[in-house]
Amino acid sequence: MDALPLESVHGTQIGMINLLNMSRERAWIMGETVLPLVEPDLVGVWRKNVWWFGFRWPFSMVLFSWVTVASTLAPEFHLDRYLLTMLAGFFGLVIGAHYVDITASKDKYLPYFPDMNRRAIRTVGVLAVLAGIAVGVYMSLLYSLWFLVFVILGGFFALFYPIEKPKWLHTYPGFGIAWGSMPVLASYYIQGTRIDLLGLGLAVFLGITVVEMHHMAVLTNEKEYGADLTKNARLLLKIHRTAAYSIGLILLISRLV
Repeated sequence: MDALPLESVHGTQIGMINLLNMSRERAWIMGETVLPLVEPDLVGVWRKNVWWFGFRWPFSMVLFSWVTVASTLAPEFHLDRYLLTMLAGFFGLVIGAHYVDITASKDKYLPYFPDMNRRAIRTVGVLAVLAGIAVGVYMSLLYSLWFLVFVILGGFFALFYPIEKPKWLHTYPGFGIAWGSMPVLASYYIQGTRIDLLGLGLAVFLGITVVEMHHMAVLTNEKEYGADLTKNARLLLKIHRTAAYSIGLILLISRLV
């Protein structure tokens, strides 16, 4: 039998490689569609790495925005106290609570990050909460011992809300207090070391606001709701985030200039 021309062999190899690449792309696309969206930020760059996803930046920045609003609307504004408040929140709530949540909800996130090291993530999460508490204790010693009340509550919420113990904490009212009212009131208090009706009003309003945000995030779950509902919920979340970022930035600039 005559040998095939060299050009034909190369052409066949190239064709097989292209076919293999197409198969891989098709399998990747199928993998994307098989896993429904269960969290609105489980998309794009956030799905590349579980450690990166754990920061939950879209929602964490909303939290920082409301903390900024409370800090800047307090009767006094001290930049050093504001930066320390953000640092404590970054360790305790952004890294700590979110990493603990990922490991506590392993069945939810494991299909998206099958190779994640749950023990390492949980360890980093707990250490981050402790680091946030340490920053809070330092702030208490520096500015007001009464701030320890917020530090203790913040540490408790960061550790126990993700593991849903006690049960009453992992509810909408519990979320509103842990991720809205308490951080806002703490941020307001540490600026002037006092709480007035304006601070209480902000805490109530933003506590309700974060619950609304959380409910919109729940409605983006493609496993439970229709396409139109999830699409509208994502749009409302984007509008909510834009409003929070804009208000926080404008009020911060107003205090700095």
